[in-house]
Amino acid sequence: MEKSILGLNNMTIFALSSGSGISGVAVIRVSGKNAAKVIKELTGLEPPVPRMATLRKVSKNGQKNLIDEAVIIWFPGPNSYTGEDLAEFHVHGSRAVIKAMHLAISKIENCRLAEPGEFTKMAFQNGKINLLKAESIADLISSETEIQRKQAIKIMNGKSSDKFISWRLKLLKI
Repeated sequence: MEKSILGLNNMTIFALSSGSGISGVAVIRVSGKNAAKVIKELTGLEPPVPRMATLRKVSKNGQKNLIDEAVIIWFPGPNSYTGEDLAEFHVHGSRAVIKAMHLAISKIENCRLAEPGEFTKMAFQNGKINLLKAESIADLISSETEIQRKQAIKIMNGKSSDKFISWRLKLLKI
């Protein structure tokens, strides 16, 4: 069992990061040690300059089958959301493009589809966010009212965290 858990930790994960359904733009996020390899395999080029949006043709099968033109943003670890190498592919948001991207990435060694919330889980495990912030991100994503949105933002920005830490210290002192 331990071996399989370690094997999962070495996997590069990918998923549609933007909402599902037809849209003008869809964001596919890739995180893990093979994120740079994914960029190379799909574009035939090295990762772009970090944090700079770069337009590239994205293909499968070594540039033989064009999938789409994508804006790619490269975030080398540990300075990324997850703390690992991370790439974002901003492609056209049709179901066919998203499916083709997922299929092409899944064929790259050690790449698998992420589970829901797994990018945030990795960010937490790598010390990029605390548990309170991880929960607030989930709350923000699922917020339906302005009050829910504001509360999630307040927690994300650490305002509630300061209060909780203060209460904790008082309780420990008692």
